Amino acid sequence: TDQDLLESRKLLPPPELAGKPGQQDFHLRADSKELFEKVGRAFGLEPIFDTAYQPKTGLRFEAQGADVHDAFRALEATTDSFAVPLNSHQFIVANETAAKRTEFDRTAAIVIPVPEPFAVQEVQEIATAIRGTLDIQRLMVDSQRRLMLIRDRTSKVRMAEKLVNDLMRPKAQVAVEVELITTDETSSLTYGMSLPNAVALVWFGQQQNLSTTYPSGYSGYLTFGGGNSRVGLGISNASLFANVSKASSKSLLKAEIVSSDGQAATLHVGDKYPIQTNAYLGTSTGAGQLYTPPPSFNFEDLGLSLKITPHVHGTDEIGLEVESEFKLLGSSAVDGIPVISSRKFQSKVSVMTGEWAILAGLMTNTEGQTVSGIAGLSVIPVLRNNSKTRDHGETLIVLKPHLLNLPPTETSTRAAWVGTETKPRPAI
Repeated sequence: TDQDLLESRKLLPPPELAGKPGQQDFHLRADSKELFEKVGRAFGLEPIFDTAYQPKTGLRFEAQGADVHDAFRALEATTDSFAVPLNSHQFIVANETAAKRTEFDRTAAIVIPVPEPFAVQEVQEIATAIRGTLDIQRLMVDSQRRLMLIRDRTSKVRMAEKLVNDLMRPKAQVAVEVELITTDETSSLTYGMSLPNAVALVWFGQQQNLSTTYPSGYSGYLTFGGGNSRVGLGISNASLFANVSKASSKSLLKAEIVSSDGQAATLHVGDKYPIQTNAYLGTSTGAGQLYTPPPSFNFEDLGLSLKITPHVHGTDEIGLEVESEFKLLGSSAVDGIPVISSRKFQSKVSVMTGEWAILAGLMTNTEGQTVSGIAGLSVIPVLRNNSKTRDHGETLIVLKPHLLNLPPTETSTRAAWVGTETKPRPAI
């Protein structure tokens, strides 16, 4: 059937012996060939010997409470031989030599997919660690398909697979609560008297009949003298004023960023403001068709831009690489291009898990005073223009990291026995 054909194409694992469960006691004296036969029959297994097998004589084998794996492990060490499963009930025995190991010891090839969060450089480092630890003969990394291919003896391949799975455990996840607190206060006070810098001095002529008369058009003049020396001083544009204004604003921005250990996360809260960089200046009329190139713009990120890279140090402490920038449109412009005010902060800090920390603080305080008036008279506060301004602002960035899951270094790993340098782990 189609199902049988599909099953026949699947890769099968290396054969394993299915010995009788339970424990056995052994008190035997024989050569190595007879020992394998008696121990094999005790667990329902049949040995087959290499044609060039040379048994050792005069051996004594003692074992109490041994299962099939413990019994064959001790038997291989006693007889200086090794056994390789042929199927679930048969195994072949050969002398422990490098040539026989190469001839009978089974090899296996596995393909391990690489999860997406791991970069190619990280996978290469894992492959180097596996190759150096287990002395793997063939280990390749397919960076395009994100696959790791391993081929060697079955015992090494199984151990390599376990190590790769341990090293590729998911990284620790960190959630960082971010709060940006800003306060701004602006006040201005303007008071005094506005007097003209230049005044007209007019001679009004002789005073008649002790009555004050003004020539036509000079009614707003202040007169001095009398008789033939009566003059007028024009102060019609003078004004007395007093103005005060106050403004304040407060803002609180809350955000949460989740990232893996060592992976940068970026947050931008604000707008993209177009700023003209190129424009055509010149005449747009003339004979024929005149081409005027369109203007070009760059988009600046206004508001808060935050980049955080967490580094987990155990379960209680988290290191943070922080880059923050706060951009706003300024009140002035140069050639029609607005000036952008920027506040930038970059630092590396260590923060305890679940605790708030003030990462950065900025306080600005600007005071200005302007005095204008007529020279000499401006020393009197009431007879001059007085202007005072005050700007006060505060910015705080506070963070609180949370550890969502433990890093791989804080989780227990599996213990595995792979044998010695000269005698690998038994295949049974």
